[in-house]
Amino acid sequence: MPPLFDFTQFPTLETERLILRELRLTDADAVFRIRGDYEVTRYNIGAAYTSLDQSIALIESVLNGYREENELRWGIVLKDAPRSEAGQVIGVCGYNYWSRIDHRGSVGYDLARPYWGRGIMPEALTAIINFGFERMGLNRIEADASFYNTASTHVLEKLGFHQEGLQREQYFEDGSYHDLRLFALLKRDWENKAKTFSNNQA
Repeated sequence: MPPLFDFTQFPTLETERLILRELRLTDADAVFRIRGDYEVTRYNIGAAYTSLDQSIALIESVLNGYREENELRWGIVLKDAPRSEAGQVIGVCGYNYWSRIDHRGSVGYDLARPYWGRGIMPEALTAIINFGFERMGLNRIEADASFYNTASTHVLEKLGFHQEGLQREQYFEDGSYHDLRLFALLKRDWENKAKTFSNNQA
């Protein structure tokens, strides 16, 4: 078993198509293009960004959360991006909090609209889930999604998350109340899913 992650060095993750790396202040423009798009943020709590300063504040918050060992969030980069876009962040994902006592964390994610429908977020989340169970010692990973965010719900269910509840009228935005679906994935369910897939490939 690898040692538990201890925040001494930011963990860069790689998948077939992606590099998940630490966010930098130089990513502010890219983050603004993501979080400033209403279609990306319409189901998030909070309105779409209207200024670059908001993106800078988000990155600073993510970096501070890492330094304080409270959260761990990655910028998503395509390996085969055109030269003009090489190294550019196209999404943000990771653990918004980590309860060591309960061996529990919660994931959140955003992806730039031009990259929707390509299987990028399930690929990124698979790496993050594996990291959580293998390196963070998690037993349970939680997530939530707006009742109307069918795309996010599909991603979570595809990865094996189970809906455990519904918080009715959980937040107020755009003049109305919105319901929030609550999901969770247990380590044993993830391992059983991997075993089933392996057996089917044999």
